[in-house]
Amino acid sequence: MSLRFPPQLAGAERPALVTGASSGIGRASAEALAALGHPVVVGARRASRLDELVASIREAGGEATACAVDVTDADSVAAFVAAATDAYGDPEVLVSSAGSLQMGRVWELSPEDFAAQMDIHLMSVHRMLHAVLPGMISRRRGDVVVIGSDVAYTARPRSGAYVAAKAGLENMANQARKELEGTGVRLGVVRPGPVMTEMGTEFDPATAEAVINDWVKHGFGRHPRMCKPSDLARGVTAMVSMPRGAQITELEIQPEAPIEEDYS
Repeated sequence: MSLRFPPQLAGAERPALVTGASSGIGRASAEALAALGHPVVVGARRASRLDELVASIREAGGEATACAVDVTDADSVAAFVAAATDAYGDPEVLVSSAGSLQMGRVWELSPEDFAAQMDIHLMSVHRMLHAVLPGMISRRRGDVVVIGSDVAYTARPRSGAYVAAKAGLENMANQARKELEGTGVRLGVVRPGPVMTEMGTEFDPATAEAVINDWVKHGFGRHPRMCKPSDLARGVTAMVSMPRGAQITELEIQPEAPIEEDYS
């Protein structure tokens, strides 16, 4: 056993894979990593949005390429990782950020819809770990960041399968981190509170009203502020930029309340 760690590679030598990169936290994370010099492979199902993101990163001086991926399909995940490796070499960083949101009471979702939400928020992360971690372990280095949620510990009503999936994700990440000890591979969870993303913007007015009323009833929504995706991206880059020998295992990022004019 050696107590010394090799120095961290420069960003340009650390290709990064980002799933769920077509919008929200995934897109912001890809932009932030590229700004640090990482070659970034962005993946999502909406390929047209990925092309626009790649163009934006390149215009800013970064290096990026796009590869459509369906994280609910193992073959698609394998093809994504293979294409990323062909483009920039073995992945040194993985940011797993794919997700969608279907609101409703637990028992109101059909079993099929509940399972689909579990798939995209939990099983899809396992597919990425299964595809990427063996190589990282063999190289004795790598950083994995999964996007969790504070709902794993503070369940919000009418969140469908999202709460169950994120609770499972957080526990799977905790287990995997223990199993990765001594391999040189670090795994961390960035845990957002409320974030202004596209998830939820497609709700009809009745659903949105019911969700907000239930959240307020149970003590959520104490103020109107929400985090920006770029706030979460700062957490992602902090994790993967830690010097060797230290790691950020969990990072919860919450919106700060507005400053009250009369605080007495």
